[in-house]
Amino acid sequence: MEISASRDKTGAYQLEIGPVTFSLPVDVIQALHQVVDERLNSHSKVDEAGLERKLTAYRVLASKMTGVDDRIVQKFAPKVTPEQLVTIVRLAEGDALYQKVLRNLSKQNRRQFEADYQAMDKITEHNACLYMEQIVPFIKLAAKEQKELHASTM
Repeated sequence: MEISASRDKTGAYQLEIGPVTFSLPVDVIQALHQVVDERLNSHSKVDEAGLERKLTAYRVLASKMTGVDDRIVQKFAPKVTPEQLVTIVRLAEGDALYQKVLRNLSKQNRRQFEADYQAMDKITEHNACLYMEQIVPFIKLAAKEQKELHASTM
């Protein structure tokens, strides 16, 4: 549902929510703005604890990616977005995954990844969780390929 706000010809505020339009006085708009702002910026302790648990699990998962074979990294890197790749590299402990990713990219893609890595130095915790949730299926696929590769070499 799309929500838009505007002023009509008389200067009154109009709030359109789908097919419904509300004409609201200024004090109501200010109160509505305050309520929305409080809701968007307030986090409960349960939410924060859940976010920390997720980030811890994603850090462990990202760190495990450093043990994945180079051939699997070569397949994995092009499947994810630059934001997702930078996020997983930033979440991993140390710079081993960073070096592994650089080693397994072409020269042009390596330069692009380095530029993305430098530009995306302020990824929020919420965005990091979102990106990691999106790439978990790719990580599972990489883990499966790693197991198959490991089994075939034994």
